Amino acid sequence: MKIIQLEYFLAVVKYNSFTKAAQFLHISQPSLTTAIKKIEDDLGYLLFIRTTKALKITEKGIQFYKHATDLVEMYHRTLDQMYDLNISDEPRIKLSILESTSAWMAMVIQQHHYQFHKQRYQIVEQHSLEHIISSLLNFDISFAIFNEAIQREGIVSVPLYQEPYVLITPKNTFNNQKSISAEALQQLPLILPNRQYQVRKHVDEYFKHMNIHPNIVLEVDRFETATTLVHRGLGHTIIPRFYYQSSSANHLNAVKLEPNIERTIYLNYLEKRKLSEPANQLIDACINYWKMN
Repeated sequence: MKIIQLEYFLAVVKYNSFTKAAQFLHISQPSLTTAIKKIEDDLGYLLFIRTTKALKITEKGIQFYKHATDLVEMYHRTLDQMYDLNISDEPRIKLSILESTSAWMAMVIQQHHYQFHKQRYQIVEQHSLEHIISSLLNFDISFAIFNEAIQREGIVSVPLYQEPYVLITPKNTFNNQKSISAEALQQLPLILPNRQYQVRKHVDEYFKHMNIHPNIVLEVDRFETATTLVHRGLGHTIIPRFYYQSSSANHLNAVKLEPNIERTIYLNYLEKRKLSEPANQLIDACINYWKMN
């Protein structure tokens, strides 16, 4: 079975249509139908149930889809890495960051690039601890900036800094009030991250500890979305202090929470992996940045 056959299958699942998948793949529908039939013959079971009115993936098709997705992603990731080595003596430095760390990371990378002017970088945002651990163990990233220490053998977690959370409000909402009590938060419409994110877990633990019941009107994936909604007057949000320095928080006020709530930001890397000299230098630059600030 070839990778291109798996890509054909994934396209049919994505579009839930042989016609639309064939258009996307720029092949004829009969050719696509024949390719899927060949996969089913090789496997010995049906991937789809076809009727005149609908196309439905089978239970075995769903299981096959999961494995096919992993195989295609691994194939393209491997090609990407080989391409890196072909056009440069050193591969790209791939790192995972948090949305709130982009401002200071940009400064660190800028200084690093002055020293290694031919170096290229790839930055991703990962918000799942499991995803970050997998990316480190599979050598997909050189290191990860995350708001949690990784308690796993072979992974080193270096604490960089502690960062308080603040309440973000429209300008002059509280007449330049510098702080707000946890109890007063109950009276405000809040825009918070969705429950799967670590920031939300921190905030929920804070509410539980303070025995308050927040009025959550909106839940979002990104701080940028939250601050945009605050700009529109739809509520207030609680975000890390350093994100308040970003452009999307311009013309908003940051109010300190009383009592305080904060998190620790860690740099995580695989202890036994031999990284390139520029990658090691970038790790050191991140650590030293916070030693000096």
